[in-house]
Amino acid sequence: MPERNGPDDERANARATERAHAGEAERAGPREADRAKERGTPPDPSRRELTAWAWRIPVLAALGFGSWGLYEGIRTHFFKEDPDPDPTFEPGPTVPVAPLASFDRDWAEAEFAYRYAPAIALRLPGPVPGGLTVAGADGEELHLAAFSRVCTHQGCLVTLNRDVEAVAFAFNHRADGPSLTCGCHLSVFSPDRAGRAVAGPAVRPLPRVRLERDGDALIATGIEGAEPPDAPYDGERAV
Repeated sequence: MPERNGPDDERANARATERAHAGEAERAGPREADRAKERGTPPDPSRRELTAWAWRIPVLAALGFGSWGLYEGIRTHFFKEDPDPDPTFEPGPTVPVAPLASFDRDWAEAEFAYRYAPAIALRLPGPVPGGLTVAGADGEELHLAAFSRVCTHQGCLVTLNRDVEAVAFAFNHRADGPSLTCGCHLSVFSPDRAGRAVAGPAVRPLPRVRLERDGDALIATGIEGAEPPDAPYDGERAV
């Protein structure tokens, strides 16, 4: 007859089995150890590797978005583009803008559309590159310039804001005179700096529209070539 183990032998075997499972548990980690103890099988190394990498994913994502935000912040604050001092205008249809008599004072404005996009003509205190200087009825010089009203950031419409204090408060930019402002994302453009972006997320200047004199009237005959905004104007967005 086979020799039967006594109670002491059975207890010894049970302790040996527990020590073996404990060794597996220590190597597998707490959760894998529990499962390994239940199954009586060693843990899957690939699952441990996946678990070790899983916590890194949100960290890497946060670092990526943080780096992108830092890049955008530096670009929009320190690398705004200057308008071309000698702009090239793409020829287009001849569009009437307004009578010259309507520009009887500095910052007088006339809105019009050019190539289906809103634009604005302004009388400025001084000449700007890409603008037009003509003699008025009384012999004084009229310094005129026209700009697309489509913001170069994401295609909303800019408007002439004459309230210097309102621009300083709402757009965090102190200007010496009226500005072209975008209410969507708070970009500010300076007409007397040839449409340069001076505040907000916009980087590129507003495209200029070529103006010419036709008798006692002002006409538009071309527009400055420029890259489209990040989200092109769709004819509906307005400030």
